[in-house]
Amino acid sequence: MNDKRLWVPEDGPGEDRVRPHVLWLPQDQPQVMAYFARIREILGRYPDIITPVADKDIHGTLQKINYEDSEGKRVGEQRLHRAGPALQDALAGQAPIDIEIGPPRASASAAVVDLWPETVLHELHLRIRDGLMAASLTLPAPAEFFWGHATGGYGLKDTDTPELAERSDLLASELGRGLRPGSRIPATISSVWLVLERQDPVANRYTFTRVHEIHLGRNDLELQA
Repeated sequence: MNDKRLWVPEDGPGEDRVRPHVLWLPQDQPQVMAYFARIREILGRYPDIITPVADKDIHGTLQKINYEDSEGKRVGEQRLHRAGPALQDALAGQAPIDIEIGPPRASASAAVVDLWPETVLHELHLRIRDGLMAASLTLPAPAEFFWGHATGGYGLKDTDTPELAERSDLLASELGRGLRPGSRIPATISSVWLVLERQDPVANRYTFTRVHEIHLGRNDLELQA
């Protein structure tokens, strides 16, 4: 895994490789899975420079959460469950969102797809931040504008030799044209998940444990009915 991606140094505490997040998980949408399978087919031709993301690990990050809450306590599964109602309340007024995915492109040390429309996703991101802070979770400082994206593959190392740089250029070119036609597809965000995400530098991947699902446009009373 590229050193710039590491959450903690390689010799750092193992518990800091697990971090709470809010993710969009599209595994129930066949057209999204088929789209990423096409990306994986391209990336699979470049195993020396990039690791494709497995179906079960595909996600869009909507918000990172700090390791400790406002009381300085470590955020684990039980704490995320307790945060669920506040986040559900914050998203009760947000209807499910129709989005577009793509086209794929090379970005720094990854293969990514952008998510659209930008403004709607930025507003969802702000609602999520409000809900998490209402639950007394602490968050990294906000970016000026939210970048909605999902990742199809993570770079293995810096392309710091002429040979690797050439391979990287070939990958970028193939990603840019390899999914045409059909380089953009529709999808829907109807729920988001509070998860514990694990960074695995050895396998060059991110995995996650689903903890609590939050449905857009619904409140706790409707969910309990």
